[in-house]
Amino acid sequence: MADKRVDALLFAAEDYCADTGITRTQSRRELYYARSVVCTTAHALKLQAIDMVTMDFRNMDVLREESIEGAEMGFTGKQAIHPAQISVVQELFSPSDEITLRAWRIVQGYKKHYKLGKGAFDLDGKAIDMPVVKWAYRVLCRAELAGIDADAKFGSLNQGQ
Repeated sequence: MADKRVDALLFAAEDYCADTGITRTQSRRELYYARSVVCTTAHALKLQAIDMVTMDFRNMDVLREESIEGAEMGFTGKQAIHPAQISVVQELFSPSDEITLRAWRIVQGYKKHYKLGKGAFDLDGKAIDMPVVKWAYRVLCRAELAGIDADAKFGSLNQGQ
C-alpha cells in the first residue's frame, strides 16, 4: 500500500520522453508500456491512475482520442493543462450510459443469483463471475462520483433477470 498521504500516481509523458530520449509520435505507441506500468502500479497500490497531458491543448479531437484511450487502459483521470480541456476529460472519464447500464444489470443479476445460492450466472449470453461483478461495482462507484444514480436511472427497467 502507498503512504496514506498519497492519492494518485500520474504519468508525466514529457518528463518520461526527456529522461529516456524517446521521441513522441502521434500514435503514442512509444508510450504504451510506460503508461500501462503506471496505471497497473497505481491500481495495485489502490491509488487513482492519472494519464498524461495532451500537449496539443487546443485540439479537442486529440484530447478526446487520448482520453478514450486512457480510460480504456484503466486510467481513472487525465491531467488537464488548459481549462478548455476539463469538460471533455470529465465526460470521457465518466462511465457512459451504456457501460453504466451494463454494470447495473450485472450487479442486479448478481444480487438475485446470490440470494439463490448461485455463483456465476448468464447475462445476455455471457458468463458473469466475481471478477466481472467486481468490475461492475467499480463502474457504479465511478458513475456515482460523476453524479449518476444508476438505481434512479435504470431501476424502473424490466431486465427480465
